[in-house]
Amino acid sequence: MITINSDFECGNAKNVQQIGEDRYRLEVVGDKPTYCYYFCFDATNDAEATEVAIEVWHDPVINDVPGFISHFPTTIWIQPQGSHRYQPLVLGSCETHDDHLVIHLPIGAKETIRVTDVWPATYSDTCAFLRDLAASRSDRCELFTLGRSVQGRDILGVRCGTAGKPRVLCIAGQHPIEFPGIWGMRAIADFMTSLLPDAVALREQLLVEIIPMVNPDGTVMGRNGFNAEDLDMYLAFGDDPAAAEPQAHESKLLWRKAADERPALWMNIHCYLGWRNNAEYPYDGWYEVKDPVFSDAAQARLYQALCDTMRLQTTAPSTHIVAATHSPATMEYQLASRFDIPHVFYEINGATAGPYGAGRRALEVFRAAMQTLLFYVAHT
Repeated sequence: MITINSDFECGNAKNVQQIGEDRYRLEVVGDKPTYCYYFCFDATNDAEATEVAIEVWHDPVINDVPGFISHFPTTIWIQPQGSHRYQPLVLGSCETHDDHLVIHLPIGAKETIRVTDVWPATYSDTCAFLRDLAASRSDRCELFTLGRSVQGRDILGVRCGTAGKPRVLCIAGQHPIEFPGIWGMRAIADFMTSLLPDAVALREQLLVEIIPMVNPDGTVMGRNGFNAEDLDMYLAFGDDPAAAEPQAHESKLLWRKAADERPALWMNIHCYLGWRNNAEYPYDGWYEVKDPVFSDAAQARLYQALCDTMRLQTTAPSTHIVAATHSPATMEYQLASRFDIPHVFYEINGATAGPYGAGRRALEVFRAAMQTLLFYVAHT
């Protein structure tokens, strides 16, 4: 008999039922239209080896069939219990229909396999990673916290570099299960605290703070786009861009830090999923604010140089060639408009990136952005 369960960190599935011999059905738990595609569940076989068909359906509460299915086909990742790595499911083992998927999963006797469409970066593992960095590289970095989440979890980061130098703030995880962003920030933290010559030089010239997971509650809960208050941290100001502060608790913490410390640059990595409607591998993308937003001419020039950097020195244009646009509801827009703080916003395609791929692309963006920032700091 097969048992399907999602009651674990980052798990996402509901209404599981057996609908035939070796055939099962479940629904994803979505948040809002388009943010309704993520699933992560365990399949446990307590009998002889077999192959099961598992139907994955959209969330009927959200009822956004096009928003759900538009993310597929994509890579389906599997992790046998006891393995430290996920592997892509064999090509052809997942059927994409108009309103659901069918995953054909070979499963051994007495075996448990985790199945997901995005390789998870869990809160507990990310915290352990950051604590280990701070302990093993204490001469190069320190652990800090942005504060606590709605449910009381520490929002951890690492700080490295030189006090008094231009400050750079790097975040990911606003949309909790956009894990390639979190993997990317973990790679940046590893790089910035390493003994690589480029990292040593950057620590002498900058003060860099890296927070890989700004929405830990949503990540633990397996949410698609919300925090524990059912708020979207990317659209931080909701329907009121003129509000004094963002809506979500964790967004307020981030906003206050940026407003108080006025970083020279902040970086935000997200993720999207799927192979459809794309141009060239690896299908990454990016967002910009449109002029006139910056009131300071030097900051406007720096931001334009950063936009040039994204367009010409990263793989972002592999999807649509031109950047998408941040709305006034975003923190990117409001920090630029109110405080002349520039940003870099990158989207990694989760269909083409696990931890390694996400880390390489994030480092490409980070290093190019730092080169541009330091040039304009020196020439302003």
